[in-house]
Amino acid sequence: MYPATIHKRSRATKIFDTLEAYIRIDLVEERMFPASTIMRYLAVVFPVLLYYFQSTFLDITPELFMTMLIGAAVIAGLQDALTGLTSRLNFAMERGTLETYLVEPVPWALIPVAMNIWRSVTGALLACVMVALGWMLGGPVAASGIPAGLLVLFLGILACNALGSFAASFILLFKRGEPVVMLYSLAASVLGGALFPIEVLPVWIRWASYLVPHSYVIAAERQLLMPDMPAEGLSPLAATLILALFCAVTFAAGLFVFDRSLRLARRLGILSI
Repeated sequence: MYPATIHKRSRATKIFDTLEAYIRIDLVEERMFPASTIMRYLAVVFPVLLYYFQSTFLDITPELFMTMLIGAAVIAGLQDALTGLTSRLNFAMERGTLETYLVEPVPWALIPVAMNIWRSVTGALLACVMVALGWMLGGPVAASGIPAGLLVLFLGILACNALGSFAASFILLFKRGEPVVMLYSLAASVLGGALFPIEVLPVWIRWASYLVPHSYVIAAERQLLMPDMPAEGLSPLAATLILALFCAVTFAAGLFVFDRSLRLARRLGILSI
């Protein structure tokens, strides 16, 4: 009776149930370790205070303070989307629960999205908290740009989820991948112009900035959220369109590669299913 009920569910119902189940798992883990969750949110206060007191000491304008803070907030928000899947996958492999996830009657290509959806949401929330704290400390924020800013942040998170799927595929096959993700994260924070416009980078390396989604998100967020912000690089509309195209291509490719990596790992005996 139960298997027959499972198989009769529509595809949309299966997708919704899968996402709901993984979010429920994450919420249970959040409740199991409340101190870790609280400290994670408190930790975002210190970078904001660091940039604020540094700007006060160096007599930096509030506009420049928010320029640095928005870049740092975007990097912090996208970091969870980029590394959340690999961290969760490593955790599942160490506990031996990955095979349990894979035997469920859901498409394997859906697993990267489901496993990382909660970390992506909390990462976006952390970025918003950092910007809100900067505004409370006197940084200028244009309220009219917030809806478009949230859309750009959402697209950036989708793009980093797609990149995380490639890293997760590497981990499945080779049991290693953290150094690659860490190196990319460090490079993205520099090439994305977190603390400065990418125009100050040397010409011979500036082209690499256009290969990482962080540069488009940071540039668009600064122009959308800061009134009277000088235009830097692409316009918010152009950055949004490029991010949408980047998401469509890399997300489809990332899910395909992850699904094929799981099947290859199964044939090679890496996974015991």
